[in-house]
Amino acid sequence: MAGKPPAQKSPGAIHTWFQRHSSTLLLVSVINIVLLSVLHIFISTFSVVPAMAGVVQVFAVVMVSFIFLTVVWKGIMPAVICMLGIVLMHNAIILPFFPPADPVFPEFFYSQNPTASPSTEVSIGVAAQMHFFLGLAMVAFSIITAYKPSLFFAKNRPKPLEDAWSQYPIWYDNVKLVGGFREKMVPVKSLMTDQDRYLLWRYEYVLANIYGTPHLVKPTGLVPKDDTAFVRDKASGLIMGKARYTGYFM
Repeated sequence: MAGKPPAQKSPGAIHTWFQRHSSTLLLVSVINIVLLSVLHIFISTFSVVPAMAGVVQVFAVVMVSFIFLTVVWKGIMPAVICMLGIVLMHNAIILPFFPPADPVFPEFFYSQNPTASPSTEVSIGVAAQMHFFLGLAMVAFSIITAYKPSLFFAKNRPKPLEDAWSQYPIWYDNVKLVGGFREKMVPVKSLMTDQDRYLLWRYEYVLANIYGTPHLVKPTGLVPKDDTAFVRDKASGLIMGKARYTGYFM
């Protein structure tokens, strides 16, 4: 009897693994960037041997692949920026091994009496430097976007709507003993006006002061009759609360 095929990891499990090891992945990415920078400085400083092109290219491909894997699981935007950056870095490292032929300039340019003759080696060096540092900047930008996007936020950036309501506790139809007696609980709707009940479909929770403390209360919940006061907007007089549907700011 044939054995069962090995179980394959689901995309959710893979994403969980990446999230659990995000610090290690970030460290690996930084180490690879440092190694690529050292390799680029070495190639730019010393004369390169064409026979080493294959080894250097494989090493560069492995390094940039690791960098891309540490970012791609964070989203499409960091992945695209990182892809453009690692392509530039890879090309900058490989470019000195494949110099193009010296361009043939028309006689018009020579008639201008240039002060120096064009040099293919100088052109390749400048192009390699520009490509590498531009790619390095794009890779760094993608990593920051993936792991620390808050660095790009403004200091006075408003908090998300969920965070604004998270400061209030939720009322779970609690019953509080006052003077040894159980206080009478009534439906939330019974304490509202007709206008409040008409607009109640907008709210997931309404904000009410219960025993002097603000709480988020479900519109179908129960609250103390004598110790509940709804928080209302000063301008419109409407009940304030957490919107059920996006687009209603109350």
